[in-house]
Parts: sequence; structure tokens; C-alpha cells
Amino acid sequence: MHLRRLVLASSPVLALVAVACFSDPVYPGDQVLGTFRFDATIDRNRTTCTGQPGEPVNLGDGGFIRFEGTYSRELDGGKGFFTVQGFSRSAQYEGQRVVSTHEVAAAFQNCGSGCSGSKVAETLDTVLLSNSQDELVGRRCSGLQADGGVPEDGGAQPPGPTPNGYDAQRACGTLTDDFIPGTSNCTCTKPCKAVYTVEGIKVN
Repeated sequence: MHLRRLVLASSPVLALVAVACFSDPVYPGDQVLGTFRFDATIDRNRTTCTGQPGEPVNLGDGGFIRFEGTYSRELDGGKGFFTVQGFSRSAQYEGQRVVSTHEVAAAFQNCGSGCSGSKVAETLDTVLLSNSQDELVGRRCSGLQADGGVPEDGGAQPPGPTPNGYDAQRACGTLTDDFIPGTSNCTCTKPCKAVYTVEGIKVN
């Protein structure tokens, strides 16, 4: 199975239904932080899927992925969301950090046709930067501090609502897919993960 079919496609059926039913995007919650176009590049140093026998997947051409997603949430500090291809998954918002984790059943070719119980657990972990913070780091995620922290000097303001919309210009972080073997009649036995560095630019 190609990695591109799994990443950020938590429920392809629901995604297709959502796209078919709405001509204009509708996002959950009452505050939309923005839609971002992401480039995800595999980090071979942190990726444990190496194509060895017993692993659920062969990454193949999965070294680079491009996708779009929208951050939204409830203003009262309740639920948060991340929407991809019309499918909204839960997200946790804490300061400038947003973490969205979703798990979905998956059939892996390496596990055999009779395998059941295999799945993918996917986590998108990003930090949102305001326009002034983005300028401070040189408008690139590589300009962040070594620990991934956002510089606090230079007079930059954190992301937040403005008269012209929500001020969040860039998203930096990681995308991790944990491939988990099934529990019955499976030829795959070794879980592995693919880790990507992620950089997103606001497009809407």
C-alpha cells in the first residue's frame, strides 16, 4: 500500500461525502485560524520503517507529501479541529501548539490478505507562527530555535485574531505515522513509523 493513500486520509469515504455535499468549505467550531498548504519531507534519521521483512509497509516513494489542512476551534476553549479533504479530526490547542492525532484501520499488503486488526496512528504536531514571528525567524521553519521554540524577543506578537482575520502565517512541526500490525492471521509482526518534518504556509 502506498503511503500517500494513508497520510492525512483518516476516512476517505467521509472525506468524499463531505466534498460532494458542500460547495463551500464549512469548518467546525466558531473560530477558523486558517488554511495551510503543507510540505512534508521524510526524516530518515527518525523513521524506523526500513523495508525489512515483517514490517507492515514499504515506504517507496513516500519521501515527500504535499497537502492542505484547516485549523479551527471553539472560542470557549473547548474542542479543536484540523480538517483535511472535508474530514475534520480532533485537535488539541495549547498556546501556539496544535496536536492532532487520529487512528484508522488499514489493510497492509505486507500483512497478507487475511490479516485483521492492523491500523495507522497518525499525529500532526505543529507550532503556529504569527506574521511578525515568521519575519523574526526569516520566514522559514529552520529559523526556529534548536528546541523548536519561538523567539520571544524582537517585539513579535503571538498568533491571534485581528480585524483582518486570524494572524497565523506559518506552521512548523512533524507528521508521524505509526504503522501497527494486525492481531490475527498476519504475516507482518514488526511495527514501524514514518516521521516527516512539516512546514505549512497560510493560503486562506
